[in-house]
Amino acid sequence: MQIALSSAPVKNKDIPHNLAAMTAALAQAAADGADLVVFGESTLQGFDCLCWSYAADRDMALPLDSAPIRQLQDAARKYATAISFGFIERDGDALYSSCAFIGADGEIIRRFRRISIGWKDYRKTDAHYREGTHFEKFTYCGKTFAIGLCGDLWTDGRPEEMHALDADVVLWPVWCDYRADEWNSAIKHEYAEQAQKCGRRVLLINPYCADDNADDAAAGGAVDFRDGKIQAEMPAGNSGMLMINV
Repeated sequence: MQIALSSAPVKNKDIPHNLAAMTAALAQAAADGADLVVFGESTLQGFDCLCWSYAADRDMALPLDSAPIRQLQDAARKYATAISFGFIERDGDALYSSCAFIGADGEIIRRFRRISIGWKDYRKTDAHYREGTHFEKFTYCGKTFAIGLCGDLWTDGRPEEMHALDADVVLWPVWCDYRADEWNSAIKHEYAEQAQKCGRRVLLINPYCADDNADDAAAGGAVDFRDGKIQAEMPAGNSGMLMINV
């Protein structure tokens, strides 16, 4: 199974831009033979799309049946390639940092909600801003997968929970704002040690923030961690794609 880890260029609060970037990456990955394209946390709206005023944030968040997500379902179907991406979800009155996994037939296979609180400014948020409760394993194309969003796999007890699922592949979409040189020289090795606690094969993908002068800008990068070692990587510092085989 060919998996493309896509560090797509993301602009905060610019869903049309991000949709176009994701669709272009999906088309390229499909042309290169990918069976699945994986994007990072909050790729659809950008991690810094929220202002912690519920009235505004409610409008920025997207239900699972919203038009932008239907467009991505249509794109998956068009290119016969599965897609996994992070987004800020609205479900009723509740908001989540979520990840959707859409099959090559355009059907939603899994919706995972981040279980750690680091996606929000919890000093300012109220009960509308929520988290999921646990990891889940699911099967696609004969492989078992599990998803952990960013800080989920750094939360006490959660790496052990993930490891116990014994998934073939752990998807680790993140939004990491380390400087590219810091990530490339040192921090990726810390993540390798953490990945070893979570599973045999852990695929990390970080978006590339394309906003000018953005605070907390994700610097891109992708890593295929195997048994806690860096098997393959795309360095941080630009957008791009890493193709791997599982």
